[in-house]
Amino acid sequence: MDRGSFLGVLLGFTLLAVAIGLGPNPRIFFNPAGLTVVVGGVIAATLIRFPLEHVSYAFSIASRAFFTRPPETQALVSQVVGLSQRARREGLLNMEKAMDVEGFLAKGLRMVVDQSERDHIQSVLAQELRATQDRHHQGQEIFRFIALSAPSFGMVGTLIGMVQLFASIKDPSNIGGAMALSLLSTLYGAVIAYLLAIPIAGKLELRSKEELQLKQIMMEGVLGIEAEMNPSALEAQLNAFLAPRERGTDRRSRG
Repeated sequence: MDRGSFLGVLLGFTLLAVAIGLGPNPRIFFNPAGLTVVVGGVIAATLIRFPLEHVSYAFSIASRAFFTRPPETQALVSQVVGLSQRARREGLLNMEKAMDVEGFLAKGLRMVVDQSERDHIQSVLAQELRATQDRHHQGQEIFRFIALSAPSFGMVGTLIGMVQLFASIKDPSNIGGAMALSLLSTLYGAVIAYLLAIPIAGKLELRSKEELQLKQIMMEGVLGIEAEMNPSALEAQLNAFLAPRERGTDRRSRG
């Protein structure tokens, strides 16, 4: 699990709970009508704006963004360089029998083993990169829409509360409920937008960049293996994707 995300969410809701708990009556912050307007309105608007399967996928990738971490980039570089060494030492067919990879990297290596044309390999892998980026962008767009619509429905709840408030001026017993709906709807919308939706959209964008970088490294590694590039030269090329602090020491100094 991403400990930073977990701690951030925990800290945010803890601070809200403490602030509410220090007041004279914490129960006044629970308003079913306000929650119905904001949460129900956000769900309805999101389902109108996006297909249901896209919304389900967005929440699926959001959970993966928070509960799974991508592999280390330096470990991936070392793995690809190791596969390059094995291919030069044992040949591509023997490398396929021994390699323990899956997904995007395995697809590329299988095309190399099948002796597909270099342009074809690059085209297929680049198309998958673009498709991955489009799917991730779609998930980010959904959470940005939620961040935009939650305060708007908070305002809707506020307007409903104000209408009820003015209608209740002659009946003071109803003024309290109308005021609660008016103010708490705005609070609920702000919490959903700024403590959940916007951070989730940002985390999805970060995870997308990390995954795309990993797949870019895999693609360059596959093309390097196909071209029978020297493993040391391939390692230097792949290390160019990494920040200096992430790069392994030079292969010659390790020997």
